[in-house]
Amino acid sequence: MTSTTGARNALAFAAAVLAGAGAAAAQDSLIFGQDVASVTYGPYFRAELGYGFNDAANGYWDPPNPLDPRIFFDLGADDSAMGAVAIGFDWQNGWRADLSLSRLVTADVSGPCIAASDGSACDTSPTLDNHTDIGSASMSSTALMANVFYAPREAAGSNSRFQPFVVGGIGVSRNSVGEWVRENSSGGDSGRLTRTFEGDTSTEIAWSLGFGAAWQVTRPGQRPVIVEASWRYYDFGSASGGATPLPGEGSGVPRQPLTFDARSSVVSIGVRIPPGSTRHQSRASSVRGQHVACTAHRL
Repeated sequence: MTSTTGARNALAFAAAVLAGAGAAAAQDSLIFGQDVASVTYGPYFRAELGYGFNDAANGYWDPPNPLDPRIFFDLGADDSAMGAVAIGFDWQNGWRADLSLSRLVTADVSGPCIAASDGSACDTSPTLDNHTDIGSASMSSTALMANVFYAPREAAGSNSRFQPFVVGGIGVSRNSVGEWVRENSSGGDSGRLTRTFEGDTSTEIAWSLGFGAAWQVTRPGQRPVIVEASWRYYDFGSASGGATPLPGEGSGVPRQPLTFDARSSVVSIGVRIPPGSTRHQSRASSVRGQHVACTAHRL
């Protein structure tokens, strides 16, 4: 799946989920005659499970021979699941923040040569390669991120149980590439020649942007349980395979092993649960009252 198609599908699915959540919240308000959220001020726990439309962009390698050009690949990555847990704090004034640990499950990666740095063709004929293709590889990422959420309706004084939000995050990611195979057809009648290299793991700067909506499913006055639906774009940074060939796979070591940018567009459903202590309820009521009063004064 191409990155453009994957992102388009992810956005369409996210829009459908959010529209459904908003309609459900509106219907709930009509049925029960109220749409007032419980107090959520204070710390919270969040967990989510999602589906990642993955992308292995800007793939390349530098072959062992220093006279050979850099080879660029049109890599495709399979979709995979993603999960996250987080702890954070909700100020109940439109702003909350948390620290999350997320895991993008292993996805297969492969793709053909699309260009060489010296301008030479990838193929000399429809059946004969001039340069290498990537026959197989895999990617996975584990990210630790600090996230900030902003709910504009809540910031304006709304105490609705349905709150759209935007979110941004930054942190670090451990990106792993499994054993990877480069192949070409220079074997002639003997078939495609392949060489397999070790995998590797690296630590990179990661960031994320997205949007979503939160809906408190419990009744006012009850301990709040909030369901969230979101779309987030993750850039986990660069990912590289190992440069060491497996035993029996030759001795040539690439100057730069297979390298690409690990990215994913993730549609997820999650749950957020504040502790619901009396102390936090009292403090939040005071903060909410001050915030609404200030908003009314400005108006």
